[in-house]
Amino acid sequence: MATKNQHYVPRVYIKSWETTVYSKKEPQKAFTGVYYYDKADLSLGDGRNKESILSSNHTYTVDFRYDFILQSCREIRIEFAEKIKTILSQRRAKAYYKGNLLTNRNAIFRYLPYLESWDFYHLDGTTASKKSIINEIRGIRSYCLEDRFSSYVEAQWGDILKRFLSSFPDVDGTGQIELHLQKTQTIVDMLNMLALMMCRNPSFDLLGIFSWLKDDILAPAFSSCGDATMADIFMRGCWLTEIYRGLYSENGFVDTFLSTALSNLGIVVYRVANKNEGTFITSDNPVVYHKLLVEATNHNGIYFPLTPRYLIFLGKRSNAGIDDVLFRTVHNRDLRNINRILLNGAESGIVSQERRLGYIL
Repeated sequence: MATKNQHYVPRVYIKSWETTVYSKKEPQKAFTGVYYYDKADLSLGDGRNKESILSSNHTYTVDFRYDFILQSCREIRIEFAEKIKTILSQRRAKAYYKGNLLTNRNAIFRYLPYLESWDFYHLDGTTASKKSIINEIRGIRSYCLEDRFSSYVEAQWGDILKRFLSSFPDVDGTGQIELHLQKTQTIVDMLNMLALMMCRNPSFDLLGIFSWLKDDILAPAFSSCGDATMADIFMRGCWLTEIYRGLYSENGFVDTFLSTALSNLGIVVYRVANKNEGTFITSDNPVVYHKLLVEATNHNGIYFPLTPRYLIFLGKRSNAGIDDVLFRTVHNRDLRNINRILLNGAESGIVSQERRLGYIL
């Protein structure tokens, strides 16, 4: 079962950056963790346990304020209906709406928008406390999304990463190799994980569509109605719906991204030449979409560090297929350029194996 504290960057992903670290509070005590930096202060990394970073309270929890997304999210709808049935069972009560007995999921969901007009009776026919039952129903929370992340992304990331990286030489060296990968499903699995990593982050903006919708359409509309908070609730509902679609393989951002990537994008895998050249950082926003007009021929694309030594880059391709991959060795100069792109894409926090970033930024 999901917990209150939910990680928006998976701990199983951050595990690749674990090393021997020292915290600012106890600089003489070594332990296994990562170095965490506030983006506003990159002077010295603070050794932290991966459990203690990149999480927030109820990141993906769906409460009753978001009942408007149930129509689009079947599994969450089922969870709500089952919890309502449990509440009624525990109170030994029945619910009615305009004389209709609500006994199954479909009936409960159909009349849920009219909850305030429901009537409740004990099994012996006496009237049950309407206020207390409705308050308990309004306190329902669904942990469906967090549980799905645990059973799907967190459980499978390690295997997908291992399969993907096994296609490339694990030797120190320099240069570039053109590879044709036979394991197309592994590529699909990795791209699917990349897309889920993008949309699971609270900063996800659907390539600018979310911020436009909120600032230009919803905020003015709800402000005129005297309830500006509804814009935030509606936008979070849109975000949760996109996550649901990605996790349950329904049409949405993840599905569209995967289709577009397979049809139009090419893959470059960067590997740091050797440990003396430095390491890739990652952040609270690990998948970075970088687009500058002045860099139209070289650096534009999507960056996703896989480990401190490997990074996947997606850019527009010409004739080759998605399974024709460039494997490129990078040295400190290129690594620093990439790390600066990753730093710019971070929201507020950086993760590294290095206690000081001067050599790799």
